[in-house]
Amino acid sequence: MASTIFHHWLDQFRALPASRRRWVTGGAAVLAMAVVFAVGIAFGRGLGLPNGLEARARRLAASNAALVARNQSLVQQQQTATTAIAALKKTITSHDAELEKLRREQAFYAKLIGLDGTRSGLGVHSVALTRVGRTDAWNFTVTLVNTAENADPARGTLTVAIEGVRGGKLTTLHWANLTSAGNPQGLPFAFKFFQQLQGSLALPKGFVPNRIRLTLHPAGAAAIARQLDWSEALAGQHGISITTP
Repeated sequence: MASTIFHHWLDQFRALPASRRRWVTGGAAVLAMAVVFAVGIAFGRGLGLPNGLEARARRLAASNAALVARNQSLVQQQQTATTAIAALKKTITSHDAELEKLRREQAFYAKLIGLDGTRSGLGVHSVALTRVGRTDAWNFTVTLVNTAENADPARGTLTVAIEGVRGGKLTTLHWANLTSAGNPQGLPFAFKFFQQLQGSLALPKGFVPNRIRLTLHPAGAAAIARQLDWSEALAGQHGISITTP
């Protein structure tokens, strides 16, 4: 049926004068161009113009860029805060260590001049042990004081002995067994108020230390001994660093 209608229209078109056929052909062409133009406008508005998907995509891209920038800013702020907190903790730790050192020095000088009410004369104020790497050798620092009022300069020697366990038996290592330095009689001292002595000792393999005994041998006087737990000396609880004038 469609074919019949088409042929009918075609016959009528051919029956028209030539001038009218030209007008009809031109009008149809213009109408076709108008339809194509209208379809193009409608399609363009849906895809590429600001009111279409392109505008929405641009808005989403701008929003995403803003979120990325904000995230970077927050990350930088967090990194800055973390760095500042770490620096603050480090400063606080340093100040705490310095304060503890000042407290020990204050107690030391208070005892030295008798502010704490004790003037015991010559004695061992403190000792600190430091291991030499992973060896069985140890460095030690001993602080001696002389708190007696109007005391004469003290002279003599210091010896160290270590009490511990070796092979399941209690054993005491005396000075001669601990050091090979050229001072078999002990470390010499000579001072009026205080002095720090430093030395080294070596423990035999398999020896477990428990206590350290320090003995002063002042010239012309009886020996003076002090004992400390090895763990206390190792922890430096009885250690102090004195800056001499």
